[in-house]
Amino acid sequence: MLQSFVYTAPTRINFGRGSVDQAPHEVKALGCKKPMLVTDQGVRSLPFFERLEDAMGKADLRYEIFDTVPPDPDLQDVDALATLLKEKDCDSLVAIGGGSVICAGRGAAVTLPEGTSARNLLGMGKIKHKPLPVIAIPTTAGSGSEVSGVIVLSDRANTAIATIVSPHCFPSLAILDPETLVNLPRRQAAISGVDALAHGLEALMTTTPNPISEALAVHSCATLFEKLRSSVLTGEMEPKARCLVASTMANMACGNARLALSHAMALPLSARFGIAHGVAAGLLLPEVLEFNLPVADRRLTPLLVVMGYEADADPEWILEEVTLLLEDLEFSDEIHELDVQPSAVKEMAEQVAKSPLAAFNLRRAEVSDIARIYEEALSLMEED
Repeated sequence: MLQSFVYTAPTRINFGRGSVDQAPHEVKALGCKKPMLVTDQGVRSLPFFERLEDAMGKADLRYEIFDTVPPDPDLQDVDALATLLKEKDCDSLVAIGGGSVICAGRGAAVTLPEGTSARNLLGMGKIKHKPLPVIAIPTTAGSGSEVSGVIVLSDRANTAIATIVSPHCFPSLAILDPETLVNLPRRQAAISGVDALAHGLEALMTTTPNPISEALAVHSCATLFEKLRSSVLTGEMEPKARCLVASTMANMACGNARLALSHAMALPLSARFGIAHGVAAGLLLPEVLEFNLPVADRRLTPLLVVMGYEADADPEWILEEVTLLLEDLEFSDEIHELDVQPSAVKEMAEQVAKSPLAAFNLRRAEVSDIARIYEEALSLMEED
């Protein structure tokens, strides 16, 4: 019997080459008069950003620019951005960048109206006021932050990754323009794409999937398996466009089906050792997938069929596909060796076992299972 479920996807999506130029029209359509363009210095230097500024000027929109969002922004960074929004009298944000930029922008958009610090909003359901409207323009096909109701931030004071979760966290609009991916460095493109694949595969291996999330996850994963190599390794626009949409779909899947063990394990790895989230996700993906395979055959069969396998194909073919993809992207070559002591592995494993995300994993993982997965993943990394 199909179980009851609620599917949430409030963010409107505008896809197309050159759609960044429509941002001023979209700002006005939201009833806003003075947005702040939130980005980082790398993105600001790209040609499409100059086009965006020109479009703002032609639309007679006053705007401010904040271009120093750091990688993995801290709670204090969000507070500082919220303060700047108030000082500059901005009524909306256009966040242009990867997951760090979009999470920082969304974080400030919910923090300012609350009149408090971002730390006081951590957890679920703490937001009581309507946030500033956010238009999210992703420049990596990876995080899916442009359609997410979860804001992921660093909490360096506690050496942790922190989240703000609320229906108010969703952007008003996501503009998906494949031209924003043209200048993305190959290494970042690979990391982001593997993160998107992890979102899709994890959405298939939770205890709370639904038919809509499964359909989105299957399509996004199949697209990424087929197109990610050419998106990363060539200048072709069609694969980039497909992977950009697939990344968004993967987050729409995991945002409703929930994330599970892979991300539960990636979070403390990133917090403790400063390893990029996408790198941590890729490092752990084969090991967590192998752990889940004994109970995941029914979940993975639709993906296998879409990819051209027979309906009775062994789900281990998915693991083989993941391994080959990581090799072709030279993913392991991008991972620096970490000095992870056994005591740290034990501590992280105990932390993960208590994580709400781990509880949603299709196969129950004990502390010993989690520690073994860490050890195997880190051992594989060091061998490469």
